[in-house]
Amino acid sequence: MKNRIIFFTILLWGVTLFAQNYLDAMRPFRGMRGISGSESGVIPASMGASNALLGNPALLSFNEKAYVAADLSYDQIAGKSVFNSTIGENPKDQNLQFNSLTYIKPIQVYRGAWVWGLNLQRVSSFNSISQFNDYDPDGDFYYKYFQQEMGDLYAFTAGTSVLVTMNTSIGYALSFMTGKNTFDKLYEETDPQDYYTFERFIDSLQFRPSYRGFGARVGLLSEVSENLNLGISVELPSRISVTESASRDSIEWFDDGNPQVYSHDKWSQIEYSLWGPWRLGIGLGFVASPFEASINYRFHSYSTISLSGDLYDTETGQDIEQKVSDEVSRYVQDVHEFSASLLWALDPLNLSFATTLMNDPLNYRFDNIIRMDVGLGYQLRSGIGFTIAFRNEQWQSDLNHTLESSVDRSVDVQNSFSQIQFGLKYIL
Repeated sequence: MKNRIIFFTILLWGVTLFAQNYLDAMRPFRGMRGISGSESGVIPASMGASNALLGNPALLSFNEKAYVAADLSYDQIAGKSVFNSTIGENPKDQNLQFNSLTYIKPIQVYRGAWVWGLNLQRVSSFNSISQFNDYDPDGDFYYKYFQQEMGDLYAFTAGTSVLVTMNTSIGYALSFMTGKNTFDKLYEETDPQDYYTFERFIDSLQFRPSYRGFGARVGLLSEVSENLNLGISVELPSRISVTESASRDSIEWFDDGNPQVYSHDKWSQIEYSLWGPWRLGIGLGFVASPFEASINYRFHSYSTISLSGDLYDTETGQDIEQKVSDEVSRYVQDVHEFSASLLWALDPLNLSFATTLMNDPLNYRFDNIIRMDVGLGYQLRSGIGFTIAFRNEQWQSDLNHTLESSVDRSVDVQNSFSQIQFGLKYIL
């Protein structure tokens, strides 16, 4: 076995070759999700009904006409690596995919408003990519670290909203969620100077979780005055069942072409259940036609997430459920999300802008995740409407690993997720 390096880190591989930990419990719920805090508080005129179903369902009551809407999105992910003020690789990946489909139906009532809605929408994107290449501090060998995650979580949601008084609406929505994720990490060493007897060494991990679960949320919207609205939304903890397969390979090729396999392990049909965070959103909306503005806050209780299943750590014998609970208490914090939005709406044209700041549950920086949304909509008299929107999300992460030579490498990765949405809306 070569005597130079085999990197290791608890956060990379887990306590054993492959064991569930608190990162697995967080993965389906972590990040910005399909909607931001600005869409879960109170911005009724600029609110798409799909976002009302996934944000504050009380906003459904503002829809006076039945319609069908759908959109596609062009997505691009990038991960710029920075080590010792040096910019490394900047890999990118692009794809065009389905984003959402919505049907809204107001029910004729004698007084007030009653609106139903159905929606299929991507609520989480797991897409990220990062890579860093460099020479060993002594310049003896060359190494590469690569990480890529691909996948989406979709929700089929049904909800309704009722105007219970002249100025107050309440609503609720129930979602069935399904999705898949592919996660790959690779560490590779080569010996370009031919100093050692090895030619190439790789250490890789792949796992493929699939998700099924349920979520629910309730909301309230009240007209405090003619120009001021108050919105409150509560999202209950989602329950997601996970079925997971994984593999781990550690192989070294020598100069004579012969390989040495140190590990070749596979796991299939690992099953466990997750309970996600509960969320509380509150917002104030200011109306001065044709303008609307809102400020919003949303609290994410990540410290309450949990994992359950008949799993245990094969090295320590510790129950995985208790292990994850201890790790969540030690490493995970609650998330605070602040956002603001502005809308200009003058038929048949509307323009919208929103920005959001939030911390990551593993990072204390207030602005660890930043998102900007810009939208343009145009509604024809024939009932057909067109929308185009741009979304850019930036967040920070790390590629930290430790070498046998006790050399720590902390690589800062500046992740970027950009999305252009193209939508059609038809008023029935």
